[in-house]
Amino acid sequence: MSQFAINRQPAVNGHTTRRLETRLKLLAAATELFAVRRVPDVTSTAIAKHAGVATGTFYLHFPDKHTLFEELVDEALAEIRAQFQPAHHSPPSVDARRLEIDSMLDVVERRRDLIRAVFDRGETSELAGRIQDRIASGLESAYEQDFREQDIQLHPGAAAQARAAVLVRIVAWWAEDPGRARRDEIVDILMEMDPMRAAAQAFRKRTH
Repeated sequence: MSQFAINRQPAVNGHTTRRLETRLKLLAAATELFAVRRVPDVTSTAIAKHAGVATGTFYLHFPDKHTLFEELVDEALAEIRAQFQPAHHSPPSVDARRLEIDSMLDVVERRRDLIRAVFDRGETSELAGRIQDRIASGLESAYEQDFREQDIQLHPGAAAQARAAVLVRIVAWWAEDPGRARRDEIVDILMEMDPMRAAAQAFRKRTH
């Protein structure tokens, strides 16, 4: 349950602490169930039972299983996005970019079951699309500044959409079966298809 990063402020009373602990139990129980069943096949009652609490307690914390699922996804997405810190003074080195991608794949490996559930072809497909849009939005903001500062003649919005589509599709494909490709091969592919690679190359040409 330690994987759930909740910013714990000093508890006002024992009730606050117990409420946080119950929420963590529900999140952990849902993660375990989503790992072995498709999201449509997991009920709120099953999550509550697996967490050792009453069904009514579940609804004190979440309105439905979809809200809980999206909270899990938001946390995993925040972990992935945290690996990509935009550079605003110079383009990151090749080694730095490789480290970012490798760190992202660490998160993918830890959250593999959750990622597989997100990209299940059932009722979570709309969520997968929203995740791609959010990744693209974050990338576009970074690209706008980086491309301008480094005089890169690429459209930041289009570059962000392309990058997000590649990231999402490769991550989903690899999470489904990591045996399909070695981790270093995934890193190589993502490096080759990164618009920021052009930024790094342009910067080196201007400074040598």
